[in-house]
Amino acid sequence: MRQSLVVLSLVTFVCHAGAPLYVSPQVSPTAASPRRVILDADPGIDDAIAILLAVRSPELEVEAVTVVAGNVTVDQGFENALRVLSLARRTDIPVARGSERPLRKTLVTATYWHGPNGLGGVELPRSAAALDRRHAVDLIIQLAHEHPHDLSIVATGPLTNLALAFRKAPSIRRELSEIIVMGGSTIGGNATAAAEFNFFVDPDAAQIVFSSGVPLTMVGLNATRQTLLTRQHVRDLAASGSCLGRFVAKLGEFQLRDDMTIGTPLHDPLALALAIDKTLATTTLPMHIEIDTRSGLTNGASIFNSALTRERIVREGDHLTDGGEEPELPNADVPTVIGSDRFLALLMARLSAAGDGC
Repeated sequence: MRQSLVVLSLVTFVCHAGAPLYVSPQVSPTAASPRRVILDADPGIDDAIAILLAVRSPELEVEAVTVVAGNVTVDQGFENALRVLSLARRTDIPVARGSERPLRKTLVTATYWHGPNGLGGVELPRSAAALDRRHAVDLIIQLAHEHPHDLSIVATGPLTNLALAFRKAPSIRRELSEIIVMGGSTIGGNATAAAEFNFFVDPDAAQIVFSSGVPLTMVGLNATRQTLLTRQHVRDLAASGSCLGRFVAKLGEFQLRDDMTIGTPLHDPLALALAIDKTLATTTLPMHIEIDTRSGLTNGASIFNSALTRERIVREGDHLTDGGEEPELPNADVPTVIGSDRFLALLMARLSAAGDGC
């Protein structure tokens, strides 16, 4: 993701009259009963930090990392995911290369924010892991079939892989427990005035996912910008006894290279953290979200309805008129207030702990 932070709260939906309805947040996982997750990412600095947080969190069981083009090309992102997992000594986790381009648009990357290699110029050793030849879309489908109603996806890049998986195997929409999406915004964009980067890269894919009926949490810029990695955090990580912490410090130094920057939002790590502990989002609202897929100034914008009502338009003679309000059903849970101090304490503790073995 291009520059924001990530927040999360999990929701359950039931089907009523063919449409999903918001019911209640899910219970947070524990080390004794971990949540099974796929991380669908475009690594990317903040994706790399999210991967490290995931593998250092006993509340999560990471089934796979699937890679999509976004912050960097899919080949670069695939290599980055392999190297980051190798640094964390988790080469047992499958990494699958996915979509090379958006469904319709020309790919837009974000190398200014992430550096030409996607990791701020930090060169990690090559991974010795055996390459997994499966396509990311096929791996998502396979794991959804193998773990029905017991698999969540944390999606921190454009949603191309998920959209293609839904097209190829529509039944997995009923098998996934939830999707936590780092993307969208209720306060304007960062790729354009209207659009957040991930949705701007592939708005068509985002609209497919938000129309899928799968329980969704949208962790938008409105949430992610509430939490910043500061220079003090970077100094603390650099001084830690953890090679993972020192690596993250180098990533933070790259994103804080502008002297005017107070802090850098941790978009993807916050989304991942809220998969661990939903109470990190202290306020969450059900909303109806649509993504603008038309070309023009608002392409990729997340159009949100928090009131969950809309005007019913009816014909009256030679013109149209409003016929009163009708309900708009929610399709996403949107965190609006984040406990940023608690999130940062969690992140710092997990990434700076000594004895990580690397």
